[in-house]
Amino acid sequence: MRRLRTLFLSAALALLCAGAAAGQTVTSTYDKDYGLSRLDTYGFSPEEREKSDPLATNTLTEKKIKDALEEELQNCGHHPPPVGAPPSFYVSFHVRAEDKVDESGGATNYTQGTLIVDFHDAATKRLVWRGVAAGVVGRSSVDLRLAEELAKDAAKMLLEQFGRDQLGF
Repeated sequence: MRRLRTLFLSAALALLCAGAAAGQTVTSTYDKDYGLSRLDTYGFSPEEREKSDPLATNTLTEKKIKDALEEELQNCGHHPPPVGAPPSFYVSFHVRAEDKVDESGGATNYTQGTLIVDFHDAATKRLVWRGVAAGVVGRSSVDLRLAEELAKDAAKMLLEQFGRDQLGF
């Protein structure tokens, strides 16, 4: 019964967010010789953010994105390693935001946001998977609530794409 309730709540949340996520595009690339199926335990790489990364000064949003990625990783069957053991892969992520003007139907300002997620093999430090989600995050740079909702949606869509990549689709 609890599982059914969780499934129902997840479906309802997905439907509520569908309108916001509809404008997002997700792409990925990965090392086809690597074998993504061996990635099971994860850790987050410590981030040294560039000044151009909006997360350099917004640690609240950074935490929300990290939490969303962690939740989706666990929903996909990945987990942190046991205490003292190394992970099989490291997760890192970066964000870009660019203010733009849409002049096709009158001048409208909006912010284009991009979330980039990388998985590196823990032993070799080799990049084995990259996912990119991009979309409009708001009509102004201060539309943070929408940006955070879209970041959660992007994390979910990126991990769904990773699952397809693991299967070779």
